[in-house]
Amino acid sequence: MKRQIALVTGDGSGPEMMAEATRIASKAALLDDLEIEWVDTPMGWNAYEKFGDTTPTESLKIAFNIGTIFFGGVGDPEFDKTVGKEKPEMMPEPRALLAIRKHLGLLLNFRPMRLMPELSHLSRLKSECIPEDGANMVFIRFLLEDSYFGTSDLRTFVDEKSIDAIGLKMKHGVTGSENLVSELSYYNRSTVMAYFRFAFRYARSLGLPLISVDKANVMARYVLWRKIAQKIHDAEFPDVELRHQLVDSANMLLFHPEKLHGVIACGNEHGDILSDGAAEMVGGMGLMHSSAINPKTEAAMFESGAGTAPTLAGLNQANPLGRILTGALMLRHISSSKGAAAIEDAVKAVLMGGYRTMDIAESDCDAKLVLGCKEMGQKVFDHIP
Repeated sequence: MKRQIALVTGDGSGPEMMAEATRIASKAALLDDLEIEWVDTPMGWNAYEKFGDTTPTESLKIAFNIGTIFFGGVGDPEFDKTVGKEKPEMMPEPRALLAIRKHLGLLLNFRPMRLMPELSHLSRLKSECIPEDGANMVFIRFLLEDSYFGTSDLRTFVDEKSIDAIGLKMKHGVTGSENLVSELSYYNRSTVMAYFRFAFRYARSLGLPLISVDKANVMARYVLWRKIAQKIHDAEFPDVELRHQLVDSANMLLFHPEKLHGVIACGNEHGDILSDGAAEMVGGMGLMHSSAINPKTEAAMFESGAGTAPTLAGLNQANPLGRILTGALMLRHISSSKGAAAIEDAVKAVLMGGYRTMDIAESDCDAKLVLGCKEMGQKVFDHIP
């Protein structure tokens, strides 16, 4: 069976890392008799150079029609400072990512972080802080609404006089000379309810507690968040342990991963920040993998969250493992469970063998075990049956 995937190779070192991730995903998918057809979908500053737009209309059409996107990351500081400064509306991250998330209704952003005792030496934590049985932290970031979409979604409800009075601005409209700048944040009750129902079901399927992170002691939208979480728990999921955690203390608990062992429900902004910190705790941003899913339509985008490493572009030094593991998430989503497991097992075997890329190499690591992007990809590829 064939399956089309919209492929955004991305900026910086993205194309190098995605080259490894796609060939590994293609090989692994064959274990489930699935043939992947990669459909080129240009986005980012590389697309701007060719088409004059970081998110060409034709690329969006491809992504929306296929509904499953393997996203290699967009952005480059050099372009951000030049073209991006002159044309801030072309900044690729908000232009591409937010448009896709909004149009496809990608409510759930899964960012799994697993601390394994046998790979504890990769962690940035002291060894004594790592539980003997490891820790499984699955961040589910609420990917819509909140502060990331509030101003664009609600601006039409605010009259021009009020906009001027409160300094309401879109990001690309800020000049730096303003005396007052504000933006809007919100949560819609029905969206939050749909989110928590899925989060509770997911936590139940894993046999893990649901840890709901909020700022209900200060922010009104998080009072709503907490009340909805508690109400749905009491009425529909009393068998799932629910813990409410203020984001301040959740940040501190990153140093005590046994206390964050569970499914972690976070708002858009909090989930973005906390999961990045957790990735560094587990071993580095180069290992981060994530998926964004619409639970109703199953439309999905898969991106590692590890950035584009523009300073390493062309040097064969970027870490492809985050992209490769993201490919495993994608395969599981499209019903290639054998392929997904094969990729995860292969990455673990390679790391257990002592192989590292430059960013995760220990100071005393044998130089022969420190591999480039292509070589690391080949090691994982060779472990796929």
